Amino acid sequence: MKFLKLFIPALTLAALFSGCTKEYITNEYYQGSKVYARDYTVRPGAWEYNYSDGGEVAREDNYLWAEFDNPDITQEVVDNGTVQAFIYTLYDVANNLGSWNPLPFVYPLLIEEKDDSGNVVNSFIVAENTRFEYNVGKVTFIIQDLDGINPLDIANEMSIKVCVTI
Repeated sequence: MKFLKLFIPALTLAALFSGCTKEYITNEYYQGSKVYARDYTVRPGAWEYNYSDGGEVAREDNYLWAEFDNPDITQEVVDNGTVQAFIYTLYDVANNLGSWNPLPFVYPLLIEEKDDSGNVVNSFIVAENTRFEYNVGKVTFIIQDLDGINPLDIANEMSIKVCVTI
């Protein structure tokens, strides 16, 4: 009887641990990764328009875009690396204070409708989305209003930093 009291727990433990094997997980990483950063100044005239119906009807394909070369984005980066972009935004214009914000970045844009005398008769806020896409050798910045109507014309330069890691 004493034999069974020791044998059954030993058999149970053997059964439990026999199904457990040590798993080997391989983490793919690049030792000595490199980061390449490029600064882009997107001038107002660089934006292309993609509007249907003049941009006055809400559609998913109403947006502005600007494409630039980026030789740091290789096929190896597309397959194994990462690309990140950041836009510089002023949050305190009076004191010229701003910050770098990762794309995609959504910000509130105040729209004011004025009468012939210049008085504001209506105002509302539209969320505007700035994002980016990339492929081998190219990076494209896109601006789209979240209401689906065409974004306002861009009047100021935008500073965007693109970081490529491999």
